[in-house]
Amino acid sequence: MLISIITINYNDLEGLKKTMTSVLSQTFKDVEYIVIDGGSTDGSKDYIKSHEDDLAYWVSEPDSGIYNAMNKGIDQVTGDYVLFLNSGDYLVDQFVLKKFIAFNPVEDLVYGNTLIVINGELVLKKMAESINSIAKCLTNTINHQTIFYNKRLFDDGSRYDCTYKICSDWVFTNNAIIFKNASSRHIDLEIPVYDTNGVSGSIELRVKDRKRYLETNFDSHFLNLLKDYNQLNTDYTKFKNNKWILRMLKIKRIYTKIVKKR
Repeated sequence: MLISIITINYNDLEGLKKTMTSVLSQTFKDVEYIVIDGGSTDGSKDYIKSHEDDLAYWVSEPDSGIYNAMNKGIDQVTGDYVLFLNSGDYLVDQFVLKKFIAFNPVEDLVYGNTLIVINGELVLKKMAESINSIAKCLTNTINHQTIFYNKRLFDDGSRYDCTYKICSDWVFTNNAIIFKNASSRHIDLEIPVYDTNGVSGSIELRVKDRKRYLETNFDSHFLNLLKDYNQLNTDYTKFKNNKWILRMLKIKRIYTKIVKKR
């Protein structure tokens, strides 16, 4: 199996070094590494060029945004699965790809877990949320850098919609699952360390992008049902995490056991 990894970069030399090092140090070597630089002026181009023998393809030229850069990378892909690892993000350790292969992936999307970095500090592990229903697809978010996309999802010419500023990967994933019936599987594997300093960290832009996608693809009745689903899910989470309620349920279980013994 050949794994294609696409890294996009623009004037983030230090982040690029971290990302490329994590990929090039993988013990699994059947990797097609593609680097798309947006015409950086901070030394990134020279750094990429110094590693060109390790790369399947690279280019340094202006682009119209992150998804335009990713699409350039997709156009060069020949591997079985594609992983997007942006500059500044990096693989958890040198065994990630080897561990991934051990899961014998065959699905259209295979996704794992993410380690989150905020202001340079590793703060939490994010378990991937379920996307096994339309409602969960549209309300949950799986970190882009933790998804291995089967190349066949791109073979029909599908690419990221560059009119979405920061949510085009979410849009692409939803379209694949909801409208193309793509198969998916979660694997219990930590894949990327994700740096939240990128553009996708903007909540306002994310909300705007998602609102547009939902209103374009679904009618108002469905969106009202989705809103109710979200509220029920929120209420359930609050209930589940309420310590007082959990304590009362525990007491009830103990009491029930005592009564049964009598």
